[in-house]
Amino acid sequence: MNFLKNTLLVVVLTAVCALCLEGMTRLFLDTGMLYELEMWRYARDVKVRDMRPDLGHRHRPNAEAQLMGVKVTTDSRGFRSSEIPEKAPAGVARIAFVGDSTTLGWGVAQDETAAARVTAALLKEGRKVDSYNLGVGNHNTLQELTLFRDTAAKLKPDIIVLSYFINDAEPMPTYNQTSWLDEHSAAWVVFKYRLDSLMRQFGEAPDWKRYYRELYKDDAAGWQQTRKAIQGFAATAREMGARLVVFNIPELRELKPYPFNDVTAKVKADVEGLGVPFFDMLPTVQNLDPASLWVTVPDPHPNGAAMAAFTTMMVPELNKLLDGLCKDQGKGCK
Repeated sequence: MNFLKNTLLVVVLTAVCALCLEGMTRLFLDTGMLYELEMWRYARDVKVRDMRPDLGHRHRPNAEAQLMGVKVTTDSRGFRSSEIPEKAPAGVARIAFVGDSTTLGWGVAQDETAAARVTAALLKEGRKVDSYNLGVGNHNTLQELTLFRDTAAKLKPDIIVLSYFINDAEPMPTYNQTSWLDEHSAAWVVFKYRLDSLMRQFGEAPDWKRYYRELYKDDAAGWQQTRKAIQGFAATAREMGARLVVFNIPELRELKPYPFNDVTAKVKADVEGLGVPFFDMLPTVQNLDPASLWVTVPDPHPNGAAMAAFTTMMVPELNKLLDGLCKDQGKGCK
């Protein structure tokens, strides 16, 4: 009898402590700007699992969430952009913006994303264009290609803007079975994230520079997968009669000197080897304070200022492509 009473007491105390910890986490840590909790909400409220092995996850249609202090909504196709018709109006050049969370605009209001800024700038110049933002957080290049072929290609873009980030060479992620705690406990999410950070700090996991560099070893499975995916984008664009252009987004933690120029050169060689234009956007931000370009000081995703800087390179280069489209097909003209 004493054993049962003691066991029950332990269970009750454990439950009370867990509830108190959960309450304190939500009351004191959950400010709406804590990276790990906001990513948790993003995965729970905006993303949906896709069982195809070369996709894994995507955005759910018509989703809405408040993440990192900004409203994130998706249209009926799961894109973070305004609804557009399946067929572009006559004379309108359609632009597809493809990428990961840097294209999505993590922590950035929708009208401050590079996709929205570029489109607005082109419209202001009198260009006949429309666009959609296919960016999905945590996608690598293979996942971006799979989603584009499955959903975005149906909208027949004239220009495909592939924004490349250094972690796009990650291999396909594993999708383990989520526990009840993973789904419902903010305290558990924070604990797991902080434990992983400690492991990285004390050498149990590679630091960020080594991690990125190891992705680009010649025999790395993720890099080989990414090279094939870039080839797939080039082939798909040719089949559709679309122009593909690649813009490289720099890692914003260190800019001068930039630690990954060799990686950029490696990607550039592959892209240009396919006859696809490649533009490194590092010069647009290299002379700025890195932290001034982050969503928050712990989270180096590009903020609105970084997006504005990227736009200064993207608009002129897209104008050149639109000049060609205007001449050849009467689309995107001023």
